[in-house]
Amino acid sequence: MKNNTVKACFLLALLFFTQLSKAQKLVGVLCKPVIEMDNKLYPSYVWANSTRNYLTSDTKDEDRTYFGDSEGQFGVDITYLKLGSATVKVVIECPQIMQTSSYTAFLNGKHTEYEIFPEIAYKWDYLSTVTQPFPANVTFTVYANEQLIMQTTKVITVRSVNDCPFAFVHRTGIIHDMNFMYAAYVNEHHPVITNELLPQIMRTGIINSITGYQSNDTKEVFRQVFAVWHKLRQRGIKYSSLSSSNNSPSYTAPLTLHQFVRMPSESLRSQQANCVDGTVLFASVLYRMSIHPLITVTPSHCWLGFYGDSEHKQLFFLETTLVGTQVPSQNLQQVTQLDLYDKTLDQLYGDSYRTFLLAIQIGLQNYNEHKGKFLTNLTNSLFSKDVPISSLQYQLFEIDKYRKEGLLPIKSY
Repeated sequence: MKNNTVKACFLLALLFFTQLSKAQKLVGVLCKPVIEMDNKLYPSYVWANSTRNYLTSDTKDEDRTYFGDSEGQFGVDITYLKLGSATVKVVIECPQIMQTSSYTAFLNGKHTEYEIFPEIAYKWDYLSTVTQPFPANVTFTVYANEQLIMQTTKVITVRSVNDCPFAFVHRTGIIHDMNFMYAAYVNEHHPVITNELLPQIMRTGIINSITGYQSNDTKEVFRQVFAVWHKLRQRGIKYSSLSSSNNSPSYTAPLTLHQFVRMPSESLRSQQANCVDGTVLFASVLYRMSIHPLITVTPSHCWLGFYGDSEHKQLFFLETTLVGTQVPSQNLQQVTQLDLYDKTLDQLYGDSYRTFLLAIQIGLQNYNEHKGKFLTNLTNSLFSKDVPISSLQYQLFEIDKYRKEGLLPIKSY
C-alpha cells in the first residue's frame, strides 16, 4: 500500500514538472482579445465586405505579422517577450451570431507583435434580420503548441443591420474611411424593384421600354430617370428626417461613426425617406435599369448623381428629398429654361415634371457649392489620425465601381 502511495506521488510530481516545463516554454507570450469597431459588430459591414478583401496586404510570408481575415472583426493580439517560433491557434465562439471559427498560424518568432483574426462563419440569415442592438458574449481561446494559454469572454454590442458605419477610428489612431458603405444599401436585386416597381414605371407611359444607355440619347436617359421620379411620387414617398447617428465632431480612439439607413424596401413600405434613404432607393432602381448612379455625401447631406451617357462624360445630380414635395407653381417657372426641358412631358405631367427639373437644378447647385472638397472613388481607405474626419465626408462614389470590387448589397425583406 505504501509503495502504491509513493508511486502515485511520484507520477503526480512528474506530471506537475512536465506541465511546468511546457508552461515555462510559453512564458513571455501575452495575448489580448481584440474586437474592432469599438466592441461592436455591424452586420451591414461584415455582410457587404464578406467577399471583397479590400484590405489584403501583399507582405511576404516571412515578414507577416497579421494572419487571417483582412477585414476581421474578432481576433487576438499576441506579444512575444521572448522570441521563438510557435504554432498558435485562435478560436472565436458566439453561438448567437456565428459558428465556432478558428485560425492556426505558424509564428516564426522574428517579430514581437502578431495579430490573428479568424475568418468568422457568421450566421448570415440571422444577421440580416437584426433591427435592434443587443449584447452578446464572445469567447476567445488561444493555444500555443497545443497548450491552452488564454480563454476569456468579452461582451459586445451587435448593432442593427440599418446602422451604416462610415468612419472608424482604429485603436492606433488610424482613420478607416467607410463612406462607401452607403453603396451597400443600394439593392438593385431586391424583388420589390424587379417584380413590382419596374412594371409600375413602365405602366406610367412615360417610357415604352427600359433601355439604359442604348439609345445614346441623353434626353432619353433623363426621360427614364423622370419615370422613376414620377412613380415614386405617385407611391407617396415623402421626405422624413427620421435618422439616428453618432456623428460626433470630437472623438477618441477607438470609435465608430454610423448613420441609420432604411433599406429601399423599407422606404417603399413606410413611404418615408430622408436624404440617404431616398438616394439609395433611387440608385437601386437606376442601377437595375443600367443607368449608373453615384452617391454624393457631405457631413450634413446626401444626394444622387447619375451619368447621362455610357462613357460617363455627362454627370447630373438629383435632390431626392424633393420627390414628395409640393412646390408652389411660381417657383417652378424657371426650370422651363433648362436645356433638357421637354415641353411634352411638362404638358402631360405638370408639377411632377417641373419639380423633377428643380431637383436636378438644386442637385447641381449643391455639388457646385462644395465642388473643391469632394474626394472621388477613393482607392485607399486608411488615413492618418491627423486627417479631420469631416474632410473625408465630402465624397462622390460610383455604385458600379464598388459592385465590381465585390461590395455586396445588403439583404432586406
